[in-house]
Amino acid sequence: MFHRIALVILIVLSLASCASTKDFVSPIAVSDTMSLDEKLSAFGGERVSVPYPEVFFDGTEWMARLTQLIEEAEDYILISTFLGSFSDSEVGLFRALMEAAERGIDVYFIMDGISSYDMTETQKYMTPLYFLKSSGIHLIEYNPLSGMNLINPMTVVIRDHRKLIVIDGEMAAIGGMNLNYISIGAGEGRTQRDSTYLFESSSLSRALMKSFVRIWNESSVEKIDESMFPIKDGEDGEYSAYLFNMELGGDVSIPGMYSSLFNEAEERVILFPYLPMLDKNMKSAVREATERGVDVDFVMPVDLRGYAASGVYQMLPSLIEDTGVEIYITAYGENGEILPLLHEKLMVVDSDKVVIGSANFNFRSMKLSHELALVIESEELAAMLTEHAEKIMAISEYVDYDEAERRKAEEGNVFSYLFTYFGG
Repeated sequence: MFHRIALVILIVLSLASCASTKDFVSPIAVSDTMSLDEKLSAFGGERVSVPYPEVFFDGTEWMARLTQLIEEAEDYILISTFLGSFSDSEVGLFRALMEAAERGIDVYFIMDGISSYDMTETQKYMTPLYFLKSSGIHLIEYNPLSGMNLINPMTVVIRDHRKLIVIDGEMAAIGGMNLNYISIGAGEGRTQRDSTYLFESSSLSRALMKSFVRIWNESSVEKIDESMFPIKDGEDGEYSAYLFNMELGGDVSIPGMYSSLFNEAEERVILFPYLPMLDKNMKSAVREATERGVDVDFVMPVDLRGYAASGVYQMLPSLIEDTGVEIYITAYGENGEILPLLHEKLMVVDSDKVVIGSANFNFRSMKLSHELALVIESEELAAMLTEHAEKIMAISEYVDYDEAERRKAEEGNVFSYLFTYFGG
C-alpha cells in the first residue's frame, strides 16, 4: 500500500516539476527603462481604482460584516473560496445566505474541490456546503476530487486558491480568509491570523465579476453571462491599483508582478510568506534586491502540523543563504503560548505600495494554483500595514543562519520539504 501511495506522489511531483517561475527572471521585470506601471501592465495586471478599504484582521469580525452585507444585498452575491464548510459557529452567515436566495437574490458560490478534505482544524467541525442548494443557491465545486478527475494526477495538484466576493456590483472583497471554521468560525483569539479587505469600488467589482463568470463557465454545465450581474455606477476611489487574476495557462503573471516590485524596491520590503518554498528563480529575484541594499524581512509562521514544520525547517538555511533575507518566525506569544497560525498574505514595498490577495509567496501559488493579487499604491495603506507587520515582528523570533542550521539538523525532513514544496 505504501509503495502505491509513494508511486502516485512521485508521478504527481514529476508532473508538477515541469512548471517553472521564469517570469521572476524576466527581462521585463528587471528592465531599467520601463516604469513600474508598464511592467505591471505587461504582466497582465488590470488597472482599477479603489478607496481606502475596510480591513479585517479577525475572522469573527469579517464574518459579522459579511453577514450584514448579505442581509443588505439587493440583486446578487458572488462568492469564490478555496475552503468552504459549515460549523455551528457559522450558522448566522449561512442562514443569511440561504435567506437571501429565498427572497430572490441571485447567489452563486464556487468552492474548490479540496474543501471536503480540509486539513486544518475545520475537519473536526465541518459539514460540507451542499445543503445550500436546497435554498436555491447555485453551488459548484472547482475541480472536484472525483474518480474521473483522478485519472489525471495533475488534477490533484492544480487548485483554485482564490477568495473573492462581489455584492450588487459595488462591494468587493479579497484576501486570505476562507469561509470555514478556522478562518472565521473558531471565535475571537482562535481563528487564524489573516486578513480580508473590503472595497466599495465598481471597477474592482467589475474585474472580479468577470473573473467569476469565466471560472464558473469553465467548471459548470449551467452557464452564466456577465449581463446577469450589472455593475453600479459610482466613484471608485483615489488609489491606483492593479488586479492580477492568474489562471494557469493564461497571460496574467503574479510571478512577474512580484519580481517587478522587488526590482523597483529602494529601501525595504516586508513580506508575509506562508510556507516560503522558493525555487531558484524566486530566490534570484529576492537576492537581486538584497544585494542592492534593500532590507527584505520575511515574517513567517511555522505550521505546527508536523510535516509542514519539518519541511520549513529543512529549507530554512538555504532560504537565508540564497536570498539574504532577514527571517522572523511567528509561532509563540510573549508568554510562550501557541499563537493562531499566521495565514495572511501581505507585501509592503518601501512606503507606498502594498500587495494583498490570496497568493502565497511560494512555488505552489506561483505555478500550481489559480490566484488573486491586488497591487495598491497608497502611502496611507502602506503605513498602516507596515505598523501592523511590525507589531507581529516585535513578538516574533529572529532566526539567523546558525539557528536555522540547528533547526534543520534537529527537526528538518527532506520528504516533508518536498511534499510542502508542491503541496503547500
